[in-house]
Amino acid sequence: MMRLVRQIVVLVILVVASVCAFAQRKDKDQDKRPPKEPVVVIENRKDNRPPPQNNNRPKPDKPKKP
Repeated sequence: MMRLVRQIVVLVILVVASVCAFAQRKDKDQDKRPPKEPVVVIENRKDNRPPPQNNNRPKPDKPKKP
């Protein structure tokens, strides 16, 4: 009796899993999002920047506390 119940439960699980898989696949074809517009690539914009400043100066030493 337990073996029959176990087989039925396994069969039900497989049926539910297959039905869910087919239902998700069906919804993929009907994508409700708007189509994406192509991206415009802007060429090298680094030319318009000012030259970098030299911030590599050594820091002044802190006075020692007594």
